[in-house]
Amino acid sequence: MKNDTERLAAITKAAQAFFVNDNKAAKRWLNYPVRGLDNKRPIDMINTDENASIVLNLIGCLDHGMFV
Repeated sequence: MKNDTERLAAITKAAQAFFVNDNKAAKRWLNYPVRGLDNKRPIDMINTDENASIVLNLIGCLDHGMFV
């Protein structure tokens, strides 16, 4: 089980990779409601391993061109 800091780091790293190291775009995405997360902010979903996995899975789907 990871703590909030570790989950945030993993999500941030995945978002930065998705946005091709555009830290500004990644930060914006993390801090605004996302339709694929039921209009929740990804940054608010670091509280559990399950929620963090949902965010990471969404990033993976988006990276592969899947619209969810």
